[in-house]
Amino acid sequence: MRYLSVIVLALTLLAGCALEPGATPAEAPTPVDPAALGRQTFVSYCVPCHGANGEGFINALDAPALNADGESYLLTDAAILSAIIDGGAASGGSMAPLGDALSDEQEAAVLEFVHTLWTDEQRAAHTH
Repeated sequence: MRYLSVIVLALTLLAGCALEPGATPAEAPTPVDPAALGRQTFVSYCVPCHGANGEGFINALDAPALNADGESYLLTDAAILSAIIDGGAASGGSMAPLGDALSDEQEAAVLEFVHTLWTDEQRAAHTH
């Protein structure tokens, strides 16, 4: 009988903890840092052709440099996003479209990551 009382007491305490006034519900997952998401997306999808540092021209596809050595900063954000989403075929390149593979959040994050590959002067000259 004493054993049963201990079990009932333990269950009561556990139930009380779960129903404690002022208890906060489980927290929502922390949103992904856009900078980290941009880097991760770039590594997963862009590095094979554009290189780890956006240096470009690393394989037979001759993907252009996206870093400060290239001219991607001269493009508008809309043009860069278009190349990411729709591929490079429209501009004569061979880049595959990534629009179906990436979320809107990933597309925006990788665009912002590309901005980090430029010099301060290039970022200042960039037309959004």
